[in-house]
Amino acid sequence: MIKNNLNKLLFLINSILLLLLLVSYIVPMVHPDYFWHISLLGIIFPILLILNTSFALYWIFSWKKYFWANLIIILLGLSHIENIIANQKNQFNYEKFNELQKNKDHNYDQLINIMSYNVRLFNQNENINDNSIENKILNMIKDEKPNILCIQEFNLTQKTKEIFSFFNNKSNNDNKLQILTKYKVIKSGHIKSKNVCIYKDVVLNDTIRIYNIHLQSNWIKTMKSSYQNRVSEALKIKKHIDQSPFPVVVCGDFNDTPISYTYSSIKKGLNDSFQESGIGIGNSYVNIPTLRIDYILHSKKYKSFNYEKHKYKFSDHYPISCDLLIP
Repeated sequence: MIKNNLNKLLFLINSILLLLLLVSYIVPMVHPDYFWHISLLGIIFPILLILNTSFALYWIFSWKKYFWANLIIILLGLSHIENIIANQKNQFNYEKFNELQKNKDHNYDQLINIMSYNVRLFNQNENINDNSIENKILNMIKDEKPNILCIQEFNLTQKTKEIFSFFNNKSNNDNKLQILTKYKVIKSGHIKSKNVCIYKDVVLNDTIRIYNIHLQSNWIKTMKSSYQNRVSEALKIKKHIDQSPFPVVVCGDFNDTPISYTYSSIKKGLNDSFQESGIGIGNSYVNIPTLRIDYILHSKKYKSFNYEKHKYKFSDHYPISCDLLIP
């Protein structure tokens, strides 16, 4: 009797959680102007998934008929699950590739490494109790040697300006967004403001347009306006992306999860390098183990390999990178 009553209570809780999980699936389709509260489900989606999965396992050993409701609803959200847990680690045959490159008679594909990193002002505000963060970030970039680096929350100091020399960059501006590369740049610009989105047209085998984005952060007292402003920024940027004369790579800190109107708006028509070549949980925010808000997206004509979340805790974000094959 006691067990039956307990199971009924658990099933009631499970039913509420299943309903919330089901509603979370439509978050990417609902503009925050119409109903911004639903956007919050995108943040707690991984928690809802874990709780309902736990209930599913419990029902296997108890009231089995309730297991099926959990299984069906979880499977309905499989595409969303793939946004936070990837199992597509694409390996690249570097030896074969390097051998092909030795043949100067052919214009073979070009492999480049792209990194995106929110450095949180190189710890200018001393959020981390470590006065060597600037050096650690600079040394990390030296060691990783990305071909193209997109930085958010850049802070120009006598020390951090050394980063420009890594990329033979003649400019040492103090924009909060930076796109650094050793390749030839034929055009650069910004959308909305230099601190929201910048872009550069880079000449490789193929001319590509690199976007670096930092969308509005969430503030507890202004959650509604944060979601609405972020979508407004995203839609303006997406319009610019769609009008690009070149294939694109879109990097940055979106301050929103893959279960969001913001992400779905920008990602439309592009591939997500995490989904294409990542493995494991894709969280990119250090303080919340399930939160993925940093992205490297790219045109479908390119293929990404070796997506990696680098586990350096020099900021509140992890740096992320991938190899991109340019035909």
